Amino acid sequence: MRALRESTEYWEYDGSFLGFMTVVDRSFREKQFPVMILTPETAVESLFFAEWIETNPERGEKIYRRLRQRLRPENFLFIQNGFYATLEGKERYLLDAIEIALQTKDLLENHLGHPSILALRKSIRTMLGENHLLTGFVRFEYVGDVLFSKINPKHYVMPYLCPHFAERYPQEKLMIYDETHELLGIIDRGDIHLMEHTSCPEFAEASNEQAIRQQWKTFLRSVTINERANYVAQRNHLPLRFRSNMTEFKS
Repeated sequence: MRALRESTEYWEYDGSFLGFMTVVDRSFREKQFPVMILTPETAVESLFFAEWIETNPERGEKIYRRLRQRLRPENFLFIQNGFYATLEGKERYLLDAIEIALQTKDLLENHLGHPSILALRKSIRTMLGENHLLTGFVRFEYVGDVLFSKINPKHYVMPYLCPHFAERYPQEKLMIYDETHELLGIIDRGDIHLMEHTSCPEFAEASNEQAIRQQWKTFLRSVTINERANYVAQRNHLPLRFRSNMTEFKS
């Protein structure tokens, strides 16, 4: 038996995690699920009028803490991962997932027969898979005393990618720019800061970086056996979409 009723309303929020927590708080306080939850990006394409839900940091933090207390750790992680995955209508699916987790106390992974849970799981697996690939495909270049990289992920992977490199390079200063989501990750000796809605920093390329890149290409050409090249296998191991920002493919 559902604790929340379906409404005919459309809601819109700012797309942030605390904003979504504010939506969750309102939904459960009013005991209703809206038809659809939009963000400023998706609202542009919608023909329906949506009520704007202003982000309330205090209430958002409160519902965040309550969910952490009441949900199984595996289910809370499922909800958090689902929010960062790229999936149309994910907010509405996440409300379903939260309700199921609160009612059943069971693992959400055991409810794949529910379309919302199945859709979220598929998207989460794709996101985590992309993050795993990027841990190997991200390339850094020195800009002064900072290691800089630019990526174009399909999913919102920076909250997962930055901790990996913060642990891997604990004494370095790093910057990773996500062109897809206009998000800049700054890692300063293990401390991580994410800056949203920002443009890519512009740096003058260091002359020694170009020289090192050319030396690396010369080495690769010298050890490559052209007759044994298998470009299909290469694309399977290193998809084309990752290559645009990899230093070994730059001129």
